[in-house]
Amino acid sequence: MFSHQLSLQTETDRFEPIIHIYLYNRKQMHIYYRPFTDPYINIAAEEYFIKNTSEDICMIWINQPSVIIGKHQNAYAEINYPYTTTHNIPVIRRISGGGAVYHDMGNVNFTFIKQVDKSYPVDFSRFTNIIVDFMQSLGIKVETSKRNSLFIGDLKFSGHAEHVFHDKVLHHGTILFETDLQTLNSCLQPEKLYMGKAPASVRSHVGNIASLLPHTVDIQKFIDLFIEWLQSYFNVNSTFALPTDAIRIINQLVETKYKTWGWNYGYSPVYNFHIDIPTKQGGVRTEIKVENGKFAELNFPDNRTNNLLISILRRMTGIMYKEDEINTFVKNNLHELELAGVKIVNFKNSFFR
Repeated sequence: MFSHQLSLQTETDRFEPIIHIYLYNRKQMHIYYRPFTDPYINIAAEEYFIKNTSEDICMIWINQPSVIIGKHQNAYAEINYPYTTTHNIPVIRRISGGGAVYHDMGNVNFTFIKQVDKSYPVDFSRFTNIIVDFMQSLGIKVETSKRNSLFIGDLKFSGHAEHVFHDKVLHHGTILFETDLQTLNSCLQPEKLYMGKAPASVRSHVGNIASLLPHTVDIQKFIDLFIEWLQSYFNVNSTFALPTDAIRIINQLVETKYKTWGWNYGYSPVYNFHIDIPTKQGGVRTEIKVENGKFAELNFPDNRTNNLLISILRRMTGIMYKEDEINTFVKNNLHELELAGVKIVNFKNSFFR
């Protein structure tokens, strides 16, 4: 289940020759089935399409294991950082709001991009109703929550979010088909408490739909059924290829934005957290304010505990709250940290565990 993500080059090689795009005339909707699974490319593609196309679009796609967070969230507050790091699960910020979600090869994603009336751009029901109708065509009764998520009984199987750009809205969501729910829960259980104005995800009991279908199908067959249903809904059956220029721009977005620490972790409202650094003389509580991804303030409620360590910690002001940066700081201050009675592994771990 924990398959390593494919390299960008591998996905790029696959990108052009195998993509098939279904075009339907009803409501001028273009429906894309994107069979590549690199999460960086798939998330970047959404920004490309909403900013560079005038057509109404629906895209169906799957990601390799990854955590996708809302635009205004604090990544550290939404994930179990040690777990995602250990298991090489990338954390990627999208351009829409909403909460954090886990994607894997058992999760079907859909994206709608549509021109809308500027006076009324946000209406989740215009898209959630499409998914509800599809699920009900399969014999599954679905309910919509006040937060525009879809439930079967008390289990959430589909979350939704939106982003408005000029006169277009991007609406996307998930369908949990046969996702690894244990990994989902492990990724989305933070070990550290962060305080700030970043919107927190609303936790719900989640469940897969594969076992609820009246007939046993695998995920590819489910996608085929979804496409066929959309094909009937939009009433056309044509295909066309993705332009080479689109591939180039999407790959540029991946490298300059969606693979960067600054976008995925640094882009966040101001937040605060505290750590307790154990030393031979006793713990030193440190209260930290992070702004623009950097340590903006470090305060010490009891500044009489370890004056040497406190003087060292004050030097962290201005560095990024990033593992590599903290490792570099430790390397540059190793001797003094040891004199202050700090075990280096405990010092590093205290910032993320």
